[in-house]
Amino acid sequence: MTDQRFTELLGKQLAGEISPEESTEFKTLLASNESYQQEYQSLSTYFSKKEAPGHNVDEVFNRITTKISTKEEPAVQPLKASMNYSIWLKVAAVIVLIACGFLAYKTFLTTTQPAAELVWKLANTPAKSVKKLTLADGTTVTLNAVSELKYPANFTGNTREVYLTGEAFFDVHKDATHPFIIHTDKIQVKVLGTAFDVKAYKNDAFTETTLIRGRVEVRVNDNSNQKFVLQPNDKFVLHNQKKEASMEQLHYFAGQDPATIIETSWTNNRLTFKNSDFASITNQFERWYGIKIMFENEKLKNLKFTGQFTQESITEVLDALKMIEHFNYKIKDQTVYIYH
Repeated sequence: MTDQRFTELLGKQLAGEISPEESTEFKTLLASNESYQQEYQSLSTYFSKKEAPGHNVDEVFNRITTKISTKEEPAVQPLKASMNYSIWLKVAAVIVLIACGFLAYKTFLTTTQPAAELVWKLANTPAKSVKKLTLADGTTVTLNAVSELKYPANFTGNTREVYLTGEAFFDVHKDATHPFIIHTDKIQVKVLGTAFDVKAYKNDAFTETTLIRGRVEVRVNDNSNQKFVLQPNDKFVLHNQKKEASMEQLHYFAGQDPATIIETSWTNNRLTFKNSDFASITNQFERWYGIKIMFENEKLKNLKFTGQFTQESITEVLDALKMIEHFNYKIKDQTVYIYH
């Protein structure tokens, strides 16, 4: 409506038939919009000359008048004040030409300017370490041990996309027009603005996404039509070998205290597990302590344990677990051997 009103007032201004009240309104619109100023300047230049440079405006004008004269004229109400019809048609003709010029220029820029090349960065963490970083959009990422995040130095385009191997906790800066997408080996997670954990270690049995705040959408890479939408406290779990996906609730170590959420306890420097099998626990140990763990008896992998540790050494942790289930261990050259 504003553009239509400006065009109407512009025509009256150029035809010399604008009222004092309309002149005030016209000046207000002109001052509020730089493109209006450019358009007015272009048209003023044309009407101060016999013809616009670079365009045969009279020809356009003649075509418009010819087209109008061949149409059946509808019944109209008489106007109170007559306007210079010839001037109006020439205004319309020049406006069309200028609009086409702007469109052509914009199209030229779009098609000829090369897209900005993405500059990628790589953050990784060795065993026994956690790294925190802030992305260009303000999103904060906490990267767990033995993990890698590939991300652009600056986000461009319609989406914000990163690539994760391992585990990371994301607190995504909200931007509804630019979804944030995390790609992993098995799944992709799409969000707008939220806090959640993605666990995608290649040697783990499961790939997981745990939502703390907001809303996320998870798709399995081999089945993009299958979509899982998580609400706060939901957890998505994919069995990597069976390709079976399910939803469950996140787990607390004690009570309902958010500080005791097992899936994100690592961000608070806690090694936590609850009724977990020994095989998955030892995967955590390898990343936490930077060691290798070997089972000399496969049945021991199925033992279940519950525990929480912070500063304890690997020997202190294993000694504590030995008090729950019977097993033995020995350490040689940074490798732990577990046996009966």
